[in-house]
Amino acid sequence: MAQPNQGRLLTDDASMSKLGLRRSKFEEWEDALRSPNTESGEYEWWYADGHLQDGWFLQVAFFYNSEGDGTKAGLIDLNIAKDGEKLCDLHKRFELSADLYVGKDKCDVRFEKSSFNSIDGLRKYHIHVDPDEMEGFGADVTITATTPSYRPGTGRWDVDGRHFSWFVAVPGGQLTGEIITNGTKTKVEGNAYHDHNWGNVPMENILDNWLWGRADVHGLTVVSASVRFRQDCGGREVPLLFIVQGDEVLVNAVDEQLVCLEGVKRSHPVTSKPTSTDCIYIVNSAGGGVAEVRFNGQNKVVATFPFPTTSKDWKTWYTRYAGLVTVNIVDGEKHIRTSDLGTLEVMDFLGQKM
Repeated sequence: MAQPNQGRLLTDDASMSKLGLRRSKFEEWEDALRSPNTESGEYEWWYADGHLQDGWFLQVAFFYNSEGDGTKAGLIDLNIAKDGEKLCDLHKRFELSADLYVGKDKCDVRFEKSSFNSIDGLRKYHIHVDPDEMEGFGADVTITATTPSYRPGTGRWDVDGRHFSWFVAVPGGQLTGEIITNGTKTKVEGNAYHDHNWGNVPMENILDNWLWGRADVHGLTVVSASVRFRQDCGGREVPLLFIVQGDEVLVNAVDEQLVCLEGVKRSHPVTSKPTSTDCIYIVNSAGGGVAEVRFNGQNKVVATFPFPTTSKDWKTWYTRYAGLVTVNIVDGEKHIRTSDLGTLEVMDFLGQKM
């Protein structure tokens, strides 16, 4: 049994049953509204990104958060880059009086004229970011899953009922549609990813920082993370690595089954704090096999901004790198070594002293 105030990722059978979850079965409601109350500190967001042809990159997230009085408000985050150079990094807040809707049975998020919707369970999504609401930048794209969904255990990092939760509806998929930059439409296609986060207390109350990465590396879909609890919540680090090829899961390791090692740190472009731009995940199997995935951010920052926080002492900083991802798998006679572009994300809840 975990000690009081000790953070952990819930993976036990009792926690799975309590939350109505199954280990290898994923339900449409898991991508619907998961923070239905209006308690101050609740938050939720639906995220997607695409690594597209001709060097285009798209990231969009719809946030649904509680304000100080517990009333929900909306925010859209839009990031578009070309050849590693940022074209827009916009954040549109929707006032409390705005037309906001979030479905309780499936992913159905609508903020004014923009939307993030499931159109076929966990297999297909349509995302529309209206350029009239985002300074002439926007997107109208469809994501079709090519892999099964993913959730490490319950997907809940928990400290005595206070939690940060995560569900990856689409670890890997295909994106088609168009992006809008300064009013100009460009047809795009490429690989895509979609996940969903929520929690019942501000993240900085229980977490210190996290690393997250994802990539499609020549047919291998890679999702990784290393979530670190605050010292007063036990200070535990929970790494994970998921690699899938089509419907075949090659690696599914979490917590003590692997390690995450950080490499090069460079000065943050705003705060100058040494920040991770390079990490490697290592899994050693009982049979002598090994899987290694390296995310090398190459110091290519495509987005960075202060993330909303309740702390009076520290600013939270979010930074995203367009990096090179290298996968190395040795398992019996199976040998895979390949590289391609991917995303490395750093969320630092102690990013800058106020």
